[in-house]
Amino acid sequence: ASFVVIGVIPIITEGEKRNVFTHSDSLVDIAIIPFLPDQEKFDFKFLTEDTITTKEAFKELKIREGSDVFFTGLFTPYAGSERNYPIVRFGRVALVTDEKIEWQGKPMDLYLIEVGSYGGNSGSPVFFYLGSDREPGSIVIGSPILKLAGVMQGTFLDAHEIKIVETKKVPIAVSSMGIAAVVPGYKLHEILFSDELKEKRGF
Repeated sequence: ASFVVIGVIPIITEGEKRNVFTHSDSLVDIAIIPFLPDQEKFDFKFLTEDTITTKEAFKELKIREGSDVFFTGLFTPYAGSERNYPIVRFGRVALVTDEKIEWQGKPMDLYLIEVGSYGGNSGSPVFFYLGSDREPGSIVIGSPILKLAGVMQGTFLDAHEIKIVETKKVPIAVSSMGIAAVVPGYKLHEILFSDELKEKRGF
């Protein structure tokens, strides 16, 4: 029989009991809440620290335009009836730059991926899949490397005019441009290993 366990996690953003931690750069749209579900009751997996792509690893792994990526997210037309079923979407890195990219009028540290991302996918984990062709001009023997690339920020939308002759109005429709923005994984790493969180967990 299926059942649902509902729990409540208080959200405290300031004070001694604060349990929501964010980046020193207020434009980084990531928040961390330290929490560990009961492993006797819940079946779950976790990512180790070395899975997160740091700035150094990003360069060492030669991640560039064309590198494979994938992300998981909820598919709203079918989320499942007995349980939630996330879908997996695949794509490639479209742009890696040291320059800040404007997102909703604000310059942010992002990189762009060519992938189908739609409403509801923001916040999804994005992964690099580095296969045998990860070294330019050579073939690497061995297992592929999986790294947490970052967190889905959202997708760029293209606006189109739709002319309605009868009313003379010009409504605007928007469609995905096929390019999504990702908050780099190293931003998550910087929060996790900030002095405040290291002190809180003791390492």
